[in-house]
Amino acid sequence: MFSVIDCNSFYVSCERLFQPRYENRPVVVLSNNDGCVISRSNEAKALQIPMGAPAFKYENVFKQHNVKLFSPNFTLYGDISSRVMNVISRYADGMEIYSIDEAFLFLEGVTLEQSLIMHREIRERVKKEVGIPVSIGISSTKTLSKAANEIAKNNDKYGGVYNIDIKNVSQYRQDLTNLKVGDVWGIGRRYAELLRSHGVETAYQFSKCDDEWIRKNMSIVGLKTAQELRGTSCLDLEEVRPAKQSIISSKSFGKPVSELTELKEAVSTFTTRAAEKLRSEGEVAGQIRVSLLTNIHKSSDPQYFPSSSAQLMGPTDFTPDLISEALKIVNKIYRKGYLYKKAIVQLYDLRAQDKIQLGLFPKNVNNNEKTIAKNKKIMKSVDSLNNEWGSETVQFGSQGLVKQAGKVGKNKKWFQRRSMRSDRYTTRWNELLKVIC
Repeated sequence: MFSVIDCNSFYVSCERLFQPRYENRPVVVLSNNDGCVISRSNEAKALQIPMGAPAFKYENVFKQHNVKLFSPNFTLYGDISSRVMNVISRYADGMEIYSIDEAFLFLEGVTLEQSLIMHREIRERVKKEVGIPVSIGISSTKTLSKAANEIAKNNDKYGGVYNIDIKNVSQYRQDLTNLKVGDVWGIGRRYAELLRSHGVETAYQFSKCDDEWIRKNMSIVGLKTAQELRGTSCLDLEEVRPAKQSIISSKSFGKPVSELTELKEAVSTFTTRAAEKLRSEGEVAGQIRVSLLTNIHKSSDPQYFPSSSAQLMGPTDFTPDLISEALKIVNKIYRKGYLYKKAIVQLYDLRAQDKIQLGLFPKNVNNNEKTIAKNKKIMKSVDSLNNEWGSETVQFGSQGLVKQAGKVGKNKKWFQRRSMRSDRYTTRWNELLKVIC
């Protein structure tokens, strides 16, 4: 038996957790640079504000209906997510963290009634210990549990927990008939259009399609999805996720940038973040790529989209080496006269840290054992300080440090707009919630 536990409007719920005055009021969380809608309260959904909508197109709606807007606060969301997952993990025989707000559980040797009781307890426990509301779907496969989760989320009468029981044939058929084929987990837009063109509108209709036709037109992945809808489990928990092929750090600038110095600051910062991700995955990179982009939406401005790669002297996760190569690429591809809107740093040719091949002439390269050991200690210290005292407590000079304490990044032209970001209540001493008695 599988279940999927999904936090309701997670980013909005995190904001309301510390600012309950926004309960029952439409709330929207925007993406980086306050660009697009990435989380909506039920009240905002009722206003027909779509997910991914550009914020500037809905300014009048926001004002007319007194919608509360938040810039993203990923530091807060990540910490609350880890607390939710910690509570959930106590109950499972197996667990897969699928995303920041969602996890699959695998249960063995329990009856349906025992499962329902346990999941209601999980829901109550997460709400009590963390303060976040969740919806839970249960069934015999991961795909059916996702469908059950949608029912639990959209129907208050089930109390946030719903089970799709394939043995209850009439109810099972009704549940899948009410689910549009495009909303089935694992079926993307292109396959949904293909199915609808052949008269397949619902999940139930798809589950009745011929296997050979599905395999021919939708590959083995589509066939597994159909079998999952029929109650045959084909997708196991990914308790250990497959290794990534690359790591990307990419952000749009708060304002267009034209100066080389500012571009270098931004690329240095993005490279630093990519290196942090690299170390957290226990990997090293063999190549780095940097891309610069102008604003394609401003056709009146001259356009330029340069990109270039570099092979590193040896696979590494040492931030200074990565920054050094990234800045060489920036010097190479930068051209005056353009307003750059975005930079992308990509690390690839990844491999595990313990599989580094040492250089043939170790005294002349940076991947001999002594250098690797020294660099590892340095980055461990930097990461520890930043983890304990907050991101960017320790920075590299090429990131463009600001002298005033506590104002790093505030004077950087390229820095992202986050004018509506809430405090990082759980990870910053100076931003702790204040209770006045």
